[in-house]
Amino acid sequence: MFVLTTIVDTVRIPPPMFANPTLMSVHQEMDKKYPNRVIMDVGLVICRYGDAMKIGDGVCVAGDGGAHHEVLAKLVVFRPFVEEVCIGKVLKSTEEGIQVSMGFFDDIFIPAYWMLRPSKYEPNTGLWVWTPDYGDDDDEEEGEGEGE
Repeated sequence: MFVLTTIVDTVRIPPPMFANPTLMSVHQEMDKKYPNRVIMDVGLVICRYGDAMKIGDGVCVAGDGGAHHEVLAKLVVFRPFVEEVCIGKVLKSTEEGIQVSMGFFDDIFIPAYWMLRPSKYEPNTGLWVWTPDYGDDDDEEEGEGEGE
């Protein structure tokens, strides 16, 4: 569910932060940039993990007063695998599916076609109901009907 991933990125340090130590400035800028951001094929970034492992020399780009540093760092990422069981709170239930919150993330949507079978939407209550068929009741009823 939560994984550590290593990234390489160019972090821009604005001129007002030049008086601070480079490591502190890089951490502050990374902490602004990454949390609550989804990185394609990686997951939802929760936070930076520890200190940056490598910070390159600052490069000035024409027309920009900031220093650009190439940074190697680790991030804590939320990346559940398919069919992983997670505990959450149902925020909204509609005929199209349910919206779930995990506390730190409210945008999980489970569409109707991913619901366990047999599930059905009850419009009276506005909830999805899963009624598993164990076969016990049906077998007994069929047996009684055959004996008559």
